[in-house]
Amino acid sequence: MEKTQYELCCEVLRRLDREDVLRNVVLIGSWCLLAYRGHFQGVGYEPSIRTRDVDVLVPVPVRFSHDVDVATLLKDLDFVIAFKGDAGISQFVHRDLMLEFIVPERGRSGRGSYAIPQLGVTAQPLRFMDFLCEHTIVGLFEDVRVAVPRPANFALMKVMVSVRRTKTVKRENDQRQAADIMRAMIDSGQAAFLREVFDEMPDSWQKTIRATLGDLPLNTEIVKVFA
Repeated sequence: MEKTQYELCCEVLRRLDREDVLRNVVLIGSWCLLAYRGHFQGVGYEPSIRTRDVDVLVPVPVRFSHDVDVATLLKDLDFVIAFKGDAGISQFVHRDLMLEFIVPERGRSGRGSYAIPQLGVTAQPLRFMDFLCEHTIVGLFEDVRVAVPRPANFALMKVMVSVRRTKTVKRENDQRQAADIMRAMIDSGQAAFLREVFDEMPDSWQKTIRATLGDLPLNTEIVKVFA
């Protein structure tokens, strides 16, 4: 029997958990939105997933209890390994999902890849990732517990990333996801905490977020949080 996209994602996470990988990583990207459903119970928060990408953030320095060959771990699920771009970023590709590993980018931009020999993968360095992995909550995928970024951090990061997008569809998707989370936080009485996280950000980030949100057709409650 074929697995649905969600069931397949759960099985990938389950296998990573059995190998003690999940203890030291953070699930980011659109799939972590599903983990927020329990955090926003009672406010009508029900995200829809329209992406194949499963992004796993590995904090640096890397810490794993033992080596795990991810390619071998997923092979019988019909994942094949591919390599993206000149830097050779590892991607584990299935017709329904694509798993990729991310690390925080530090120092000068331009480092194309980061080898993680403990997993047998080459990860992609990206900006703003420390902002996600330094503050996490626990999300649940069926029977699997996995660290995900705090909703406030994830929403604010999405706004920051959106301004760097060259494709309109991806930019609008980032901004819509951010707005949905912010609205759920407000509806569940967490507006003050959202503002608290915002106030802890560097001034340049705050300026970017205010300018970006000011250009969006958001409801006044979201705009007031950052006034």
